[in-house]
Parts: sequence; C-alpha cells; structure tokens
Amino acid sequence: MPDFDATAPTFDLYRGLPHGVPEAIRAAILASIKAPPRPRVLDLGAGTGRIGKAFVDAGDRYIGVDLSLGMLRQFAASGGGKVGRDGCLVQADGERLPFADAAFDVVLLIRVLSGARRWRRLLDEARRVLKAGGNIVVGHVAAPPSGIDAQLKSHLATILEGMGVELHQPGKGRDEALQFLRSLSRDSVSMVAASWTAHRTPREFMDRHRTGARFAALPAAIQEQALQKLKAWAEASFGSPDASFPEPYAFELHMFGLGARASRPLLPQTPTDTASGARPIRTN
Repeated sequence: MPDFDATAPTFDLYRGLPHGVPEAIRAAILASIKAPPRPRVLDLGAGTGRIGKAFVDAGDRYIGVDLSLGMLRQFAASGGGKVGRDGCLVQADGERLPFADAAFDVVLLIRVLSGARRWRRLLDEARRVLKAGGNIVVGHVAAPPSGIDAQLKSHLATILEGMGVELHQPGKGRDEALQFLRSLSRDSVSMVAASWTAHRTPREFMDRHRTGARFAALPAAIQEQALQKLKAWAEASFGSPDASFPEPYAFELHMFGLGARASRPLLPQTPTDTASGARPIRTN
C-alpha cells in the first residue's frame, strides 16, 4: 500500500497548483451545483489541502478527510489550521466514513479516483453520506497526451514492466468511475475550471516521480535502476534532462447531481468519533 505519510513533506513541492487555480476550482464548483448558500462540503482524499485550503480560506463549512495522518498534518501546518467551527480535518478510510447518512451537500473527489483501486466502495460511501439532491464532484489535471511528462511516464512504465514490476493503471479506474456516476446522475456538468502553461523538464519529472507514494514503495534498488535507465533514455531523446518544454495544462471538473443511496447501519455518527479508525486532527 502506498505510504503517503512518508511523501507528505515534499508533496506540494512537486505537485502544487499555480496561484489562483484552487480558488478558481472552488468558484466553478459552487457556481455550477444546486446547493444551499453555505453547503456542507466533504473533501475525500483532502491530502495536503491543495484544493481544500481555498474552501478553508473562504470560511466554508468544509470537512477534509484523508487516510494519511502525515498528509493532514501538512494540511493543518500550511493553512488548514484555519478550519472554522463548522469544519475540521479527519483521518479516516474513505471506504468507511465516520459520518451519518445524508450529512453533506457536496462530496469532492479531487485527484482521487485515478489512484483508487476500489473506486466502487469509495463511491458507495460518497453516495451514502450525500444528501438527496446533492452533488459528487470529480476533478483532475489534464496534461497533454503527447507531452514530456506523458512520454516519460510511458517509457518508465515500459522499464518497470521489463523489470517485473506490477503496474497500476490510474486512468482506467477514473474512467470507469465516471461512467458509473453518469449512469446514476440526474444531471451532470463537465468543464475546465482553470488552465495554465507549465514548463516541464525530464529532471523535474524524475524528481517528482521519486517522491510518488507508489514508486517510493518499490525497493530502493529497483527505483534507482529504473530512474537511471529513464535518465539515459531522456538524454538520448531530448538532449538533456534539463531541456525545458512549455505545455498546456487544465483542471477538469465533472459534477454529478445524485440522490442518496440506501443507508448503512452501525456507523459512527459525528466527525469527532474515533471508531472505525477515524481520528479528528487538531487544527488550532
């Protein structure tokens, strides 16, 4: 299982979003869904707060959930400590949430489904805690399919496959989950919430990938051998690991208006319950 606690300290260094993008995402979500003036928002896989801090800063009724205590501590230390009296950060398993049925107006799954091996269980829980008429929002970064990152990622996958490493296919789970949500929704909206240009280099990709939870979980010898092979390929293909390429990026949102599913009994009922492995995180 990926160790996100270990990668939490450097997570935002390599995976942060440009200034203004989280705020644009929040604005696009709240402008596009049918919700009360101050909706109760649940952010599943809140991580270090790349998106959540925009909700916190705006004083929203926001609850961020993540299984990684290290990620939530990073969130709290970098701004999540301003979570108001109507919200909190909670360590919990997204497949077994410590909240009552129909507790939230909006459930966010931002950059989560691509890494979820059991996305159906995650969506079942999201639907359980969603109020009738509420919205599930899925979001992810869209990178150019033939860009530098895509080429390096593809070649690294070939290298690891040749070394006998079982590969996770991130896009497959997300596509299947989106299709499932479309089949259930009464209405759905897809949009680009923000776009920007990023300058990518092979070295930056390798540094970032080294800190990825799944890659970091591999034996050190395999990591080093794979990255050395990738570096040699990058030098031959692009001339230098520091060659820079400007690429267009966008943040895509998919919003689904849903009803609530049948309730599940015997769950803890409040964000501060510590049953089922849930742990509230002190933010002040």
